[in-house]
Formats: sequence, C-alpha cells, structure tokens
Amino acid sequence: MDTDNAVADEAEFRAWYQRTSPRVYAYVRRYCSDDDCDDVIAEVYLVAWTRLAELPADAVPWLIGTARNVLANSWRARGRRQQLAAKWADINDLAAADPAGLAVERTDLLRAISQLSADDQEVLLLAGWDGLDSSGIAAVLGCSVAAARTRLSRARRRLAGRLNASLDARSPLLRLVPEVN
Repeated sequence: MDTDNAVADEAEFRAWYQRTSPRVYAYVRRYCSDDDCDDVIAEVYLVAWTRLAELPADAVPWLIGTARNVLANSWRARGRRQQLAAKWADINDLAAADPAGLAVERTDLLRAISQLSADDQEVLLLAGWDGLDSSGIAAVLGCSVAAARTRLSRARRRLAGRLNASLDARSPLLRLVPEVN
C-alpha cells in the first residue's frame, strides 16, 4: 500500500487501522471514558471505511477531525456540560510533562489551562499533546491553515498571560512574557 488512501481490501484496512488508530485513540481518550472510547473509535473508522475514496494521504488529521465530530454528537446527546466536567476530572494527567521547559509549578499550569476557553484548550492540546502542525490543526478544526496558526498563537499568548498573572502574584521578577506598554 503506497499511501493511506489506497486501502483496497479488508486486510489492508486492518493494517492501516493498526498504523493510524493509536493517535486517534489518544485524542479520543482525552475526552471520554474507556467505556465510550471504543464506541467512538468504531464510529470514526466506520465513517473512514465508507469514505475510503475521499481519504487524504495523511489521514490522521482527517480521522481526528471525524473523531471530534463524533464526540460532539455524543456530547449533545448526553449534555455538553456534564461531559466537559468529566473530561477535566483527570486534568492532572495532561500536565505530567514539563510544558516547554517553563519553570512553572504544576498547579499554576493546570489553573492557567483550566481558565482558558474550551477552544483555546483544544487548539493547545492538538498542538502540544497530539503533535499536529498548523495544517493538521486546520483539518481537525475545519478552518484554514492561517486561521489555525492564528488560533494557536492567540491561545499560547492567553496561556502565557494567565501564567504571568499567576507568577506575578508570587514575584513580579518571574515574568514569562514582557509587558508591552
């Protein structure tokens, strides 16, 4: 199989699934429980199976975008607020690594992230957690690459601002981003 969109039969689809599913599973797992995760993944790959001819060569952003839509439908069915609250119950897992080498206490980072809008949180996680570049983020969010870059830049700036505010409470000497007068 030369490209991911050249899936011709069930055996090739299974091999393609084995290559692509870990990244899609990682995305979906952040937003739902283990019980629901398999159902979402199954629905994502059912959609992929029915649209084999339309799949791009690098299908991971497309698959994550499809997973995002499946999750949105699920949230609407269950009540969006309840699902989002459950999503952030395990927020400590998201900050296990030192983000970008910043010398910030974990609680400050978690607090800063939780104060951002859901859109800012999502674009930051798509870049930092899923490792997607601007074109991948654009495919997931259904926007242009330029818009994805802008959203990511603005989300990073808002996160830095939240972190600066937290650090200022302790010491104004620990600023991450200089203030512009």
